[in-house]
Amino acid sequence: MNGKRSRRTLWWGLGLLILGIAGVCLSGAGSRHMASFSGWGAGGVYDKGSYASNGERIYYLGIDGDGQKIPFRGGPHWLRMMGGSCINCHGPDGKGGLPVMMGTHIPGDIRYSALISGQHHDEEEGEEEAFTDEDIRRAIREAVEPSGKQMDRTMPRWKISDQDLDDLLEYLRELG
Repeated sequence: MNGKRSRRTLWWGLGLLILGIAGVCLSGAGSRHMASFSGWGAGGVYDKGSYASNGERIYYLGIDGDGQKIPFRGGPHWLRMMGGSCINCHGPDGKGGLPVMMGTHIPGDIRYSALISGQHHDEEEGEEEAFTDEDIRRAIREAVEPSGKQMDRTMPRWKISDQDLDDLLEYLRELG
């Protein structure tokens, strides 16, 4: 009976090992470039396939000018697991307004015109300050409002290069 049990355990272990290897292969784990990843976090339902500018690609995919996933701190837990970018919380039009999964805050309108006019959140949140270009950069990198107040914990703190940030800012201008 011990021989039969050992053989069964060996087959179960071998089967689980094969499933694990197949899972790693199918998920693309270990890939240095996220540009080939087409899951939900890399644009998924929003993935256009090609982008007119680096800023648009960053907004949709969270992929920098070198084709690398842009690192971040904070943000929702699913962002670390699934990947993602601006579009996953602020939508394809940049207007936000939809709750973030596992969050308590509704993302604001990040179109350039809304940010610089101070009309980037719902009226319920009270008086909003207008952003300058430097405030927008600080919000993306440090999740800080123009007043110095920390944004909601669901806003990631992106470790983005100056050039990529300039490109993203230009794309926010194109959104409106």
